[in-house]
This record gives sequence, C-alpha cells and structure tokens, in this order.
Amino acid sequence: MKKQSLLTAVCAIVFASNALAQPQCSAVSGPQTNALVELYTSEGCSSCPPADQWLSRLKNQSNPIGNIVPIALHVDYWDYIGWKDNFANPEFAKRQREMATLGRARGVYTPQLAINGQDTRSWLSDARFKSEVASINRMPAKAEIRLAANATTTRSVQVSTNIKTADAGPFVYYLALQENNLQSTVNAGENRGELLRHDYVVRQWLGPFKVGADGKISASHEIQLQPAWKQRDISVVAFVQNSGTGEILQTLALGLCEY
Repeated sequence: MKKQSLLTAVCAIVFASNALAQPQCSAVSGPQTNALVELYTSEGCSSCPPADQWLSRLKNQSNPIGNIVPIALHVDYWDYIGWKDNFANPEFAKRQREMATLGRARGVYTPQLAINGQDTRSWLSDARFKSEVASINRMPAKAEIRLAANATTTRSVQVSTNIKTADAGPFVYYLALQENNLQSTVNAGENRGELLRHDYVVRQWLGPFKVGADGKISASHEIQLQPAWKQRDISVVAFVQNSGTGEILQTLALGLCEY
C-alpha cells in the first residue's frame, strides 16, 4: 500500500443487485497522524475565492501533499452585507471562535485556515503548507478511528464509528458530511456577478460526542441526505479532539458508496 494513503484498509465496496444488500464502505485510520485542514470561508467575502480555489486544488494534486483531510466551513457573519451564503451555518462561526481561543489565534477572519486546530496562513505558501502537514504526519496517532458507511436508502446514510484513544482525557469526536463539486452564482454583495466553485463543503455537522473515560466509544448515526445533494460527491469525515486544548488527535475521511 502506498505511503500517502490515508487508510490502512482499502474502502471496501460491495456491488449487488437491487434484491441484495446495500453497498458498504469501511476504513481505518493509520498509525501516523492525519492533518485536519479547516478552511473558514464565506461567499460574502471578496478575499475568500482564492482560498476556496486553493482548497479545491488539493483534490486534484498529481503528487499528494501528505495525509490530509480538508473541510470547508462556511460562516454566516458576512451574510448581512448583501449575499446570504447558502452553505453557511452559525455552528461553524461558533466553532471558529472556540478554536481561535484554544489555538491562541489573533482573532477570527475569512479566509482563515487551521491545521489540526492551529491558526496558520500557510495556504499562501505551498512550501510552508507542505512542511506543516509533514510535521503532523510524522507524529504517531493518539487515536484510532474506524468508520463504516451503509447507504441504507438513496436519502440516508448509516455511519458507524469505533474510536480508541491512546490516553485518557477530555476527548470528543465530530462527524461531518461534506460535498464536492458545488457552485453558486452570486447576485449581490462583494462577489456580485461571480460564479464561485467549492469543494469539501460541510453539509452536516454532528457533535461533539464524548469519548468514554476508558478512551473508547462505539456509536451509530443515521444522517439524512437532502434531495439536491449528490451522493457520488459526498464523503464522511470523523475526527477526535481534546476538548480542553483543541488538539486534533486523529482524523479520517471516507467516501460514500452509491446506493
């Protein structure tokens, strides 16, 4: 298996006739730490499209930068200037404020990038970004994540999580459903007249869920899919975080098998 793989197990896809079982995918995180790349962005911010484009390019890298899991969290606090971002969620702005405090950032802004909970401007420098990711990837993982996704119908997904941490602590985990290949034609605000394209856009955000005192938890979550969402472009992201420090212990992404 290639070193650059995010998984120690291949995503298993079972194809069957309509009369048989639904397809299933599963994955396990590896022994090293994957980098969670959080981009806080907004369609109402004129400075954000270059960062959105940068994030999209990560999807098409011929030479992978490293073991990374990108997510795009659209905040809602720019909606007042004329354009309502349809991907925005007030929960994302809340997380941005909380993570900025834990990560001792100078404040919140857009576009803002955090790698494993730490504020960084490294998206402006490929060399710096690669260096930061490589530093995280060299660290032994402090948690193991096992994910399975059952497409129970074309409109819902059953996600099973099994998490083990190496140490005891105030640990929580989050689940996110994200979608690629999205676009918007902006008709007002700072980006008026622009066609904006997005990837890794978080559609559903679940958590935080507490990890047990023994550092373990197994759970199942049914996530509803909206009619406009394209199952082929959706993936599930899980990550484990220290709720006291904001440190990301491990993260994992798993694409959905089509129903």
